[in-house]
Amino acid sequence: MFEVHGYVNGVAYAVTVGRPRLEAAATYGVVSGSPVAVALIEAREGETVTRPHMMPVVVDAGDAAAVLVALRAWTDVKKVVGDIPALGNGTPA
Repeated sequence: MFEVHGYVNGVAYAVTVGRPRLEAAATYGVVSGSPVAVALIEAREGETVTRPHMMPVVVDAGDAAAVLVALRAWTDVKKVVGDIPALGNGTPA
């Protein structure tokens, strides 16, 4: 499990990724915390994130590595704390 801190359209967020936390303000799949970041993942689940020189990643709210890729692509991530997983093919998230 790890934490991601950043900004969505200038609004600060913090989420934990790895398992749902029922006490969190919002939860979807393995993402819990800030409603703005959780809603972004929920709304864009199934979309493909393309990255230069890397394999594309389909956003899956049940896959911690895919969630991190999406947050890095669509938000201004400032800090990631904890155990960061690799994607299923071994590529860094």
